Amino acid sequence: MEFTTTQLLYFILALPIIFSVTAAANVLSLPLLHWADRLTATLVAGAAGLLLITFNPDMPVHDGYFYIDALSVWMLLIISTLYLAFAWTSKAYLERDTNIRYGYLRRFTHLEGRFYALSHIFVWTMMLVVLVDSLGLMWVTIEATTLVSALLVAFKFTRTSLEAAWKYVMVCTVGICLALLGTILVYYAQLGALGGDMPLDWAYLAEHGSELNPRLAKMAFCFLFVGYGTKIGLAPMHAWLPDTYSEAPSLTSGMLSGALCTCVIYVLLRATIILMPAVGVDFIGTMSIFFGLLTIGIAIPFVVVQRDVKRMLAYSSMENYGLMVAGFGLFIPMAVEASLLHMMNHAFVKYILFYMAGTIVETYSTKNLMRIHGMIHQAPRTAMFWLLGIVGILGMPPMGVFFSEFYILAGFFKANHPYLGILALVLLAGMLIGILYHAMRMLGGRPKRKAAGELMGRVDALAMLVLLLGSGIVSGFIHELPYLGELLTKAAGIVMGGAL
Repeated sequence: MEFTTTQLLYFILALPIIFSVTAAANVLSLPLLHWADRLTATLVAGAAGLLLITFNPDMPVHDGYFYIDALSVWMLLIISTLYLAFAWTSKAYLERDTNIRYGYLRRFTHLEGRFYALSHIFVWTMMLVVLVDSLGLMWVTIEATTLVSALLVAFKFTRTSLEAAWKYVMVCTVGICLALLGTILVYYAQLGALGGDMPLDWAYLAEHGSELNPRLAKMAFCFLFVGYGTKIGLAPMHAWLPDTYSEAPSLTSGMLSGALCTCVIYVLLRATIILMPAVGVDFIGTMSIFFGLLTIGIAIPFVVVQRDVKRMLAYSSMENYGLMVAGFGLFIPMAVEASLLHMMNHAFVKYILFYMAGTIVETYSTKNLMRIHGMIHQAPRTAMFWLLGIVGILGMPPMGVFFSEFYILAGFFKANHPYLGILALVLLAGMLIGILYHAMRMLGGRPKRKAAGELMGRVDALAMLVLLLGSGIVSGFIHELPYLGELLTKAAGIVMGGAL
């Protein structure tokens, strides 16, 4: 039986909502809830894989309010893979939290269904972000992700988690308001140049972007860049990010870092493609490279002096977002492809690290890096995955991040920015030294508590291994793999469309 792209799309969007309603209603027993969670995500990921196989990158699909091209399919694959990883690791994570003395699920019963419902709605909103056809609808869906994820950040209902959720909502709302103003300016520029037909439709505006008023387009881009840059976590608009990633449940932190901020970069790219012919590549590239490298530079000292394991990972996320944005700002095919690939690599590896960090924090009952020692002796399998995740996110070979970082850095030199390339390399080296120092302290030394035993089960360990291997294999052989290589090339071509 063959399915059309539209049918697969509606199937992907319907299942998370159905499960969320069921989970919130608490009509399933806990074992059934866990299996329904896994089944839902597996079916959605399977449908996304089938969409990849059947979709023709040369023929975008525009159906009502939805628009699907190679770039949106690439993003959908990242989100659906993390969705699948979430589903197959959530049971072990929630059971550990229920069993430990200070776990929030131990203190508040019957919250698993609520957590699952919010998490699946969160994923659903992120899928909408990459599938809608209008800049206005993209803004609405980004705002929806903020509202849903804020409830997950505050899920523990402690003073610190509530404070983090409040900061997250306040700072990101300011950014989203600026992005709204930028979107309104794009619409105003469209009215002046093209009339009121197909308002804010991405495909239409991308085709006629050169006709927009350059001054209005430049002003709109500035508001959009600052607004969405706040939501991404670019410096100096990053104040919300460390607290939010630290206080959210670790499964949520992994989705925030790996999927949500990637979605916001996607929306910023969509706006950039429209405005690039009117604004000019030089202006957009200069802003992107400057704020990208600034974000990496600001994150380094905070990593070096850091004592909170999840905040350390949060600043590592800032580094990777900055590198992605700088890579896109180079506007050469190699760097754009590498930045899209880096989105996937960072999402997979950072989900592993946040899951591992949450597991370690739950077991050791502390986030303080200085109080966690001797993991290599107490829990060698867990220590191995923690080390592999750290090695992966730092871009050491043969991990997937190595390939995407290498080609982004090479892009600086190919784009005739050798000094900026050297600066980026030095900044990445500083981040490597800081993170590796803390990670090795956790693994080595004399244990200061009783042996915890292995912290990971077989299912979650297998899920972590699949993400690591998938990242490395896809990155190392991307252009030899069926479907994925062509999809990445076409997606990069869409991003480069305004620069050609």
